[in-house]
Amino acid sequence: MLDLVLYGPQGPQPLGGSAPVRAEVRNSGERAVWIAGVLDGSEDGIRFPHYLPAVTLADGGRTVARPGPAEDPLVGPLRAGHLLRLAPGESFDPTAGAGCLPLTTFAAFAPEAPGRYRYTLTLSTEAGRPEEWLGGFGLPSGAEREELLDLVARVPRITVSAAPLILEFR
Repeated sequence: MLDLVLYGPQGPQPLGGSAPVRAEVRNSGERAVWIAGVLDGSEDGIRFPHYLPAVTLADGGRTVARPGPAEDPLVGPLRAGHLLRLAPGESFDPTAGAGCLPLTTFAAFAPEAPGRYRYTLTLSTEAGRPEEWLGGFGLPSGAEREELLDLVARVPRITVSAAPLILEFR
């Protein structure tokens, strides 16, 4: 129902700099779906949706970059504008839009050693409870909370991984 795709530059990349890697979420289903992009706490798994990036050595598989432990478990509140409706065939950049943040693991990774690096990204919306989407402070109450929980209930419960993106650095 949802596809996750990673895009990167063509050809070898210079050492010491990060590569412009971007993600796209696409509705490959036959019905409209609701989804959110990378929110405060999504990348380090504190809140849903989870967008979990990693970079490994293509030869050997050793992990060289992934989100660090959360500095503060309190994350900003979910707002109705953070969730968007994707019609069949529509796509969006989960790092752009209302409340969305960049994938800092990819943006900050700047290898010093030449080699081939595998970028991976997994999206999970499979929260045990809808409240795991709401955030950690400034939480809505009353009708606003019920509206948000109704929108969260419309998000398909899935875990999907992008095909790995291999980039060479020289």
